[in-house]
Amino acid sequence: MDDLQSGKDTETSHARPDRMQAVLHFVIGFLFFIGCVMLLGGIAVALLSLYYYGDASGLKDSEALMSKLYPQNLLLKIFLFVSSSLPLLAAAFISLRFIKASSRDFLLLHAPISKKWFLYSLLFVLVSMPLMSSLLELNMAIDLSKWPDLKNWIDTQDSASNQTYEAMVGNRGFFSFITSLVFMALIPAIAEEIFFRGFLMNIFNGIFKNMHVSILVTALLFSVIHFQLLKVIPMFFLATVFGYAVYWTGSLWASIIAHFVNNAIAVIMLYFYAEGDYGKVLEQGESLPLTATVLMAVIVVTIFVYIQKNSNTKTQNFYV
Repeated sequence: MDDLQSGKDTETSHARPDRMQAVLHFVIGFLFFIGCVMLLGGIAVALLSLYYYGDASGLKDSEALMSKLYPQNLLLKIFLFVSSSLPLLAAAFISLRFIKASSRDFLLLHAPISKKWFLYSLLFVLVSMPLMSSLLELNMAIDLSKWPDLKNWIDTQDSASNQTYEAMVGNRGFFSFITSLVFMALIPAIAEEIFFRGFLMNIFNGIFKNMHVSILVTALLFSVIHFQLLKVIPMFFLATVFGYAVYWTGSLWASIIAHFVNNAIAVIMLYFYAEGDYGKVLEQGESLPLTATVLMAVIVVTIFVYIQKNSNTKTQNFYV
């Protein structure tokens, strides 16, 4: 483990990396992510083409190939895991080979240092979640009619995402529900937190020398990369909340658990309250009344200030 006080890495006996090396690590991670997406996504599409057509002809029309997956929700979930979640994990862990850091320490996968601040951070996340519906309403109130091409593109992307979620639900049977909790809630929570809050946030802290900036930049990338621009504001807010939960506890488990809870709630809504219709999930998440929104915001800010001032387990910078 790195000795942050002496500036030495006790595993390798080398000086801790500096800002320029952090930039290099970011480039390496980005290139590995793109490479893993292309490689693993290509392998997944090729295997599907072989499965449905017996040859590689499906590579020419990936949209038609995807449409064949919709009736087979388990196969769809596995395909999305290989093409989206797995590249995040692969890019983070492969990049660490070049950074020469242990995954446990660099990605903050060790146990929380303090149960007190771990529980307070989870409380902060849970109290923040009700504000998501008001932020979603704010996001959807943005008038994009002045940019019809952009609006059409956003609507198309959002519709495709919703259609994929609904296809993953399938017949809403018990087996489908369990596999959805695994592939739609648990695995994305682990993969996304390891890559964004574990890998990227650490590197950005090395680049900017400011954890607050690092949290916000990571949250921005997180919200944009999902290509769900009609929900980008609440996603940015939630990603920021996750980032602070990691910062205050010095452990990634706070955000992994919170991320899983958030995803699991959406899955439960899809199966038991919205009849598999993702549009109904958004409709049922009505925003709080203005008074309640203000009150919740005051509570969130109060908890934020208290933890920020008093937490003694904050994440230390891996870089010099």
